[in-house]
Amino acid sequence: MEKISLSPNGDVTVVAFTQPKFLDDADIQQMGDELFQVVDSGVEKILLDMSTVEFLSSAALNRFIMLHKKVKGTGGELRLAGVTSEIEKIFAITRLNTLFNIQPDMTTGLASF
Repeated sequence: MEKISLSPNGDVTVVAFTQPKFLDDADIQQMGDELFQVVDSGVEKILLDMSTVEFLSSAALNRFIMLHKKVKGTGGELRLAGVTSEIEKIFAITRLNTLFNIQPDMTTGLASF
């Protein structure tokens, strides 16, 4: 089963997650591979819809960091939107809120490009 689903919205590709928690190494690996394939396919503007994500392990956070580097390396842009308060706390504790462009909701996220 795929870990992400894609919805084009103009020149932005919205990525939604198909499960609320990423704990298992195999799930995290697959999610990361699918995200990297989006970048490899030439997509330059990616908005991650985080509204359904309830938990990310440190390995999943590492995948997000790698994705950020990959997107930046291709000259693309990455935004996160709809981050839950629990995930927001994790981003704040790890200071990843300073790395990622986090928008409060999908509408704002799309407009931020």
